[in-house]
Amino acid sequence: MLELYHDWDAFCCIKVRFCLAEKKLAWTSRWVDLQNMAQLTPAYLAVNPKGLVPALLDDGKVLTESSVINEYLDELSPEYPLVPEAPLDRAHMRIWVKFQEDVLHPSVKAPTYQLMLRRAFALMSPALLEERIAQAPTPEKAAMLRKAAAAGTPDLGEVEAAQTKMQAALGQMEARLAQCQWLGGETFSLADIAAAPFIDRLEELKFAGMWNNKPAVRRWISQVKARPGYAAALPEATQRIPEPI
Repeated sequence: MLELYHDWDAFCCIKVRFCLAEKKLAWTSRWVDLQNMAQLTPAYLAVNPKGLVPALLDDGKVLTESSVINEYLDELSPEYPLVPEAPLDRAHMRIWVKFQEDVLHPSVKAPTYQLMLRRAFALMSPALLEERIAQAPTPEKAAMLRKAAAAGTPDLGEVEAAQTKMQAALGQMEARLAQCQWLGGETFSLADIAAAPFIDRLEELKFAGMWNNKPAVRRWISQVKARPGYAAALPEATQRIPEPI
């Protein structure tokens, strides 16, 4: 019995749902509403004390960290392999999974908070907002949430800095994808699943024009969207974070 604690529109949750769909694994949804900071409730912190989603329960045993979860899922269902056979391709796959962790996901955080989640947090009562922020597992996390929830206009300086990082990241992806079909090599792998939510988030942020002059990235995006698991991993319109103003 696989249970996934997730928010429908969270980057790393889309990543794990994409993997579950490609592996044809059944799972039970445990929704954690990030728009109301439900990841900071005592009930969820008992599952993952870091207050991060996703978390996977397999027969009651907890796994966290989306990249670890996806490798675990790949081993659970070996008949649909998502790890290349060749050692060098496996190494490249892991390099690009790490690229998602170190570059792609961090680059979308500031625009997501400033342009999207800020609107959701504004609907929370001040008392509930303070209660949830007080339960943040680190002072840094609390400060980030308090800044995102602050009244006023978004910090466009943070957004512009993030866009610069996104452009650089897309440039690196273009160089790689000009050499091979997929990020890990010539076969679809966990690397492509890891990077796929970057496509969705840039489209939601209305930044999709960033890849207009990157033909290899555009070709890769078309290939990813054609995968059976991609659409299955995405949230419905009603499950989305509010669009940027």
